[in-house]
Amino acid sequence: MFASNVTGREGEIRIPGLGAVIGQLMKWSLVREVVGDTPTGKYIFRADLKYINQALFNDTDYLPQVIITTAHDRKKGTKRQYRLELADGRRPKLNGRSLLMEGVTLWEV
Repeated sequence: MFASNVTGREGEIRIPGLGAVIGQLMKWSLVREVVGDTPTGKYIFRADLKYINQALFNDTDYLPQVIITTAHDRKKGTKRQYRLELADGRRPKLNGRSLLMEGVTLWEV
């Protein structure tokens, strides 16, 4: 889907069941996971957050959904959004205002 590394500055964290945006990304990076010399098709995602509602993020009744926005064609100014998904219902890891997700699959929104 992407080259080995992609960075960006737009994105948010949502709780779809509540219709709520609970976090805003300040900058993020997406790096393709590699085992040996073979790409796995999964990514490692890291982000610095502008803000986060930690109470809702940590509420186990809800699974946070991360959406990133990428510049598709800089000349035309078009953008694409992707939902990041972790396998087996794993949760993103939050440390202060830093977010880490390993084993991420991307889905175009």
